[in-house]
Amino acid sequence: MTSIAKRPLLTLSIAGMLLAFGALASGESADALLRRYPYDPACAWGRIGNGKGIIVRCLSEAEASVLRAGSLPAAPTPSAPPSAATSASAPTASASPSAGAPNDEPSEAPISPPAATDEKLDVTVGPVTADSGELGIGKLGAPKDRYAKCINDNGGLKDPTGEVQVRFLLRQRGRAEGVSVAKRTGVSQEAARCVSEVVDRRYVGVPEAPIVGATVVIKFAKVAK
Repeated sequence: MTSIAKRPLLTLSIAGMLLAFGALASGESADALLRRYPYDPACAWGRIGNGKGIIVRCLSEAEASVLRAGSLPAAPTPSAPPSAATSASAPTASASPSAGAPNDEPSEAPISPPAATDEKLDVTVGPVTADSGELGIGKLGAPKDRYAKCINDNGGLKDPTGEVQVRFLLRQRGRAEGVSVAKRTGVSQEAARCVSEVVDRRYVGVPEAPIVGATVVIKFAKVAK
C-alpha cells in the first residue's frame, strides 16, 4: 500500500523535471537561433539606438570603419599651469641656438562652409533597392528642388555629375527612418547630409517584412546653359 501511495508523488516529480528540462531546451534553442542569425538585415554597417530599444539611424561605412579601428577622438584634457621648474628653465631655452627662429606655429583657420552656388541641376531619384522584396520610390521623387538646393547651398557639384546614396529603414507605416549617407560622389559631405535629411520621414511604401533596410540613389547633373 505504501508503494502504491508513493507512485503519484513520483509521477509528479518526473513531470516537473521534464518541464524544467523542456524550458531549458527551449532557452538553448533561442540562443542557437540568435547565433545562426549573425547579420543585421536592416543596417549593413550597424545601427545607433537610444538605449530604449528604438533605432535612431544606421551607421555609415565610414563610421563603422572608425569604430572598428577604435580611433574615436579622445576628450581634451585641461592643460596644467606651468610649474616652477618650467619657469626656471625658460631662460635656458631662450638662449638656445634656435631662439632666433620664429617658433609660433600658424593656428588653424576655422573651416568655413562650402560656398553656395546657383547652378541648374537635373535630379534623378531612384531606384530604391531593398534588402528583401521590391520597393518603388514612393514620395521620394517629389522634392527634387530641395535635393538640388542641398547641393547648391553646400558647394555645388565638383564634377559635371554627382551622386548620393541614402540608406534608411522601413517599417509597416512605410516611411524612411534612421537615414544615413551610404555613399557620395562629386558632392560635399554637408550636401550629402542635407539630401539624407530630405529623405528622412518621407513615404516610400510598405515593405514585405516588418522591418527592411533599403537604399535610394539620387543623381545630379549640371544642365548646360
